[in-house]
Amino acid sequence: MADDAGVEQAAVAAGEGAQPPALSKSARKKLPKQERQAARKAAEKERRRADVERRRREWEEALAAAPSDEARAEMVAARRETRRERVGRRAEERGARAERLRRAAEGAGQKVVLDLEFADLMRPNEIHSLTQQVRIALLFILYFELKRSYCCVVGTLVTE
Repeated sequence: MADDAGVEQAAVAAGEGAQPPALSKSARKKLPKQERQAARKAAEKERRRADVERRRREWEEALAAAPSDEARAEMVAARRETRRERVGRRAEERGARAERLRRAAEGAGQKVVLDLEFADLMRPNEIHSLTQQVRIALLFILYFELKRSYCCVVGTLVTE
């Protein structure tokens, strides 16, 4: 009987009666922002899914409305050709970008190349943070380059 009471007390303490750990003040402040971001992300995902579904439905309706099998085949062929052109254009742009970066790295003694093609995918605060990081990195590079060249100049003066 005493064993049963101990088991019941342990079950109550572990399950129903136990409260979740209290959040710190900073965690409580961050919680609404995280919830808004999660809701925004879910809404964007739903919007993209609905957009894809709408485009697929429009394509199927256009195919169904085609007067003949030949017209359907032409529509499919035109769509495939458009996709091939788009993929080819992307491949050309990627190759041109790689060549441009290669030329920049080889010429004019540049040692750092930044490809910021993804900037259009970033939020303004992320872009600001990135520019701050790049600015600090360049300042360190400049500082150490000047320090190295100064040491070289001092070393040559001392040896002469």
